[in-house]
Amino acid sequence: MADKAKLEQVSPGVCPPEGCPPPTRIECIVVDKVYDSCFQIHDLTRDFSVTTGTGGQFPTGPFTTGQTVPCALGTAGISCVEVSRTAVGGGFFTVTVLVTVPLVLTNPNAPAETVTEMVTFTKTVTLCCPEGVSPDCSESSLVVCSCVITAVNLESITVSCNIQVCFVIKCILTVQLLVPSYGFCVPAPCVTLPGVCPLPPPAQCF
Repeated sequence: MADKAKLEQVSPGVCPPEGCPPPTRIECIVVDKVYDSCFQIHDLTRDFSVTTGTGGQFPTGPFTTGQTVPCALGTAGISCVEVSRTAVGGGFFTVTVLVTVPLVLTNPNAPAETVTEMVTFTKTVTLCCPEGVSPDCSESSLVVCSCVITAVNLESITVSCNIQVCFVIKCILTVQLLVPSYGFCVPAPCVTLPGVCPLPPPAQCF
């Protein structure tokens, strides 16, 4: 009876000091398995030519050299496609990916006027990434984007940007996985004052 009562008390969270009870079931679940992953800070600079005047991308002026241009990550987010991979032994591969970062530049004189520029660069990493497992960069983030006007021409301006990307790559495959379990989760009744929530995962890049 004591063991049965102990199993009934199992709930999400940290195991007690004496340890968790043994699982009661073996489940087959469909999950995204991460074979390997890594991250790296990547700095780069880019110059963009933006047309001005009637019919241009930024029709509302005037513009001056040194003027700040707001910059943000596009809604599509950062993505990558595999360019090549080379086996290096032990199940590891040297993988090269083409990374695409959509940047949205905003006219400092008119917030409604925006233009999207695609910044691309290649990255080569060594990961456990077996054939059939695709690299994924969707968790990458734009850390810094600082843009200023460096030249004003008759019908265009040059916008120079310093960009810092937290590049995160994971080799992910959807698999059927056998896991020990205690059955299905049963929610507890809600209370007025919340208990202690788990802490969020630590940030990968600073």
